[in-house]
Amino acid sequence: MRVNNLYILLIALLFQVSLDAQNLDEAILFSKAGYSFPYEVNHPFQSWELSKKLLEISGLGYVDEDHLACVQDEKGNIYIFSLNSGDIESEIDFGDDGDYEGIEIVDDDAWVLKSNGDLYRVKHFMDDTKSKLKKYETPLSRKNEPEGIAYDPLTQTLLLPCKGHPFMESKEGKNTKAVYLFDLNTKTLKDEPEFLIDLDTLKTIKNYNTMARLGLALLSSIDESRGDVTFQPSGIAVHPHTGDIYIIGAVGNMLLVLDREGALQAVVELRSMLFLQPEGICFSPSGDLFIANEGKDQKATILQFRMN
Repeated sequence: MRVNNLYILLIALLFQVSLDAQNLDEAILFSKAGYSFPYEVNHPFQSWELSKKLLEISGLGYVDEDHLACVQDEKGNIYIFSLNSGDIESEIDFGDDGDYEGIEIVDDDAWVLKSNGDLYRVKHFMDDTKSKLKKYETPLSRKNEPEGIAYDPLTQTLLLPCKGHPFMESKEGKNTKAVYLFDLNTKTLKDEPEFLIDLDTLKTIKNYNTMARLGLALLSSIDESRGDVTFQPSGIAVHPHTGDIYIIGAVGNMLLVLDREGALQAVVELRSMLFLQPEGICFSPSGDLFIANEGKDQKATILQFRMN
């Protein structure tokens, strides 16, 4: 058996919960005193199955009440998804093929993140974009493996969580994941992470026993480039009402809620029977939550959740 296949098998065994043990009403693993998580993530308000073009959907952005913007792992395209028809309404070719991992809409512009840390600004993205593309290189690299992008209107920054190593220079930090800020006024990335996610805290919240912790260590040793697989961010969004920061992880199948200072507010389990591989997240201005799931043997999906 090849290493990649062994890795996939072990991670599936570690995180998969048997169907008869899944209680759909017990998704909240942790909630800070006084905080109430405002969604029932095991009961979507609406869902859509996606076409083959979005089988590897990797990012989600809110356009308007009828449309979402999507990117996928391999193509330099923005796909405009209609919430009314449940299909791709148009495709915007903005660049070469590559590993694109997130999209965010800021005013009339689309910002797209590549896994090597490059950011692409597609000005007036709903128009002809060929002459309106600008690339911004950041100090982040494939070692950091940034995944997901969110706009924070309070600080006028883009938030970039890293799936891989948390720091650009230091070799320390194997038990953390980082979120960096890209300043839209200066078009530069801040040198140090804005937030650090402590993976040991998540292990405690998940109540991993000794065998599970040994399994996590084994998975990390099989593929050191992936690091600790307790949680690896795959998408991020800022809540339009509270300003809280929502981070999903396809590895670990969790949703974390952080406050403005980066303190953990809630940890929510994303059950595999609904969230095959959560990769994209965004909010509507009214607070509706959308999560996109990459497909494998099944079709990719987008799930919508209403606030309580």
